[in-house]
Amino acid sequence: MATLLIRFTQSPYGNSTSNDGLDFALAATNYGHDVKVLFENDAVLQLVKTEAIAGVKTHSKRLSAMPFFDIEDCYVCEESAKALHLTRVLKNCDVVDEIDAQWINSEARLALINSVDHVVIF
Repeated sequence: MATLLIRFTQSPYGNSTSNDGLDFALAATNYGHDVKVLFENDAVLQLVKTEAIAGVKTHSKRLSAMPFFDIEDCYVCEESAKALHLTRVLKNCDVVDEIDAQWINSEARLALINSVDHVVIF
């Protein structure tokens, strides 16, 4: 099947786009696709571990399910994390535990985008 890159670009709680992207990524594995995910722009906030918020599902718990769906190729845009002043936070274990994300620069990000069959942006 095809290799898909899911590019997360939006923060986790501003709207439903992040949840929709995660649903899409998890569902794509059910159809045999090889799924890779890239967190960039405000989406790097999705990786910050959060506590339960009354009436809101925490995005952290849902992201931690990705390895159960064989989504193991996760990437974080280093420039985006630096722009949001999250580099130190994300590198010091305040991230979703089950995600082993690889930090990539803009060159590696372009190479990743060019290496997959399809790119879907959320």
